[in-house]
Amino acid sequence: MTWTNEDGLVVRFGKENAEVVNQGTTAANVKKSLVHKFDYTDIADTDTTAPDPLLPVIPAGSVIVSATLYVTTAFVGATGTLDIGLKTADGTNTDDDGIDAAIAVTALDAVGDVIQCDGAYVMDQTGNLTGIRLTADQYIMTTYDTAAFTAGAATLVVEYLEIE
Repeated sequence: MTWTNEDGLVVRFGKENAEVVNQGTTAANVKKSLVHKFDYTDIADTDTTAPDPLLPVIPAGSVIVSATLYVTTAFVGATGTLDIGLKTADGTNTDDDGIDAAIAVTALDAVGDVIQCDGAYVMDQTGNLTGIRLTADQYIMTTYDTAAFTAGAATLVVEYLEIE
């Protein structure tokens, strides 16, 4: 037996069957997002420095479902290319282009440019797992090849699943 009070509160008595809503997932594998903002001054030729422990991390056991790069300030750098990869808390390079490799400056030279990343650690666009399950907590790293950038900024959005 149920009724609704004057203030809108639903009052229930006795046994009622609960409505089960199947969302097709469990709490352990809900897609999560990591947002990493950077500019050209954050991009090094090599990156082996330990990251700030307050930066967001992709936890061990996760699989990267997708990664998308949004250019917020046009990049400048003649022949520069951008690698986006992963490193551990002590700065050890897991894969310096595991999220995307050799993104040409011509793909980054306008505000609003969007790059769908397709590195070895990212699932392919058909949903097939070509990515690799992370064995340690991972931080985002950015490096350049050929030449340094002299301007530019972007936001990287990484979506991942924590798999038990």
